[in-house]
Amino acid sequence: MNNSVALLYNFNEEKLKMIKMVCMMMQVRFKEVARAEYEQPLGALLGISGIENHGEVYQGEEFSGRNVWCCMDFDGSKLQKFLIALQRVGVGRIELKAMITENNKSWNGLALYEELCQEREAFKKMEAERRNKVQK
Repeated sequence: MNNSVALLYNFNEEKLKMIKMVCMMMQVRFKEVARAEYEQPLGALLGISGIENHGEVYQGEEFSGRNVWCCMDFDGSKLQKFLIALQRVGVGRIELKAMITENNKSWNGLALYEELCQEREAFKKMEAERRNKVQK
């Protein structure tokens, strides 16, 4: 049985339509997470037993123009095929993406966004340092 699921945060209608098409082709269930749901635990949004929806409604800002894609039950091969399919249909590169883990399943979308932004900045810094060493 295929249990792959994707959570989609802050995508415009055009990209959302393309992602949904890829999800349907690859038999991936998906949930477009509304801004009001950003404070809900990832596990609750994905239907993981034991993780409850808090009922809180987020009224703050969107993710400053950045998209977040979070998935569950993708093996390495399926993940690679999925990301390639997104490129082919024109979605482009999604910088902020994550897999559900035991550690993050209780986080909400805001915590996930913060963590992914911090990781992204750390990777950029490491890459810049690596380039500087190569140039010297």
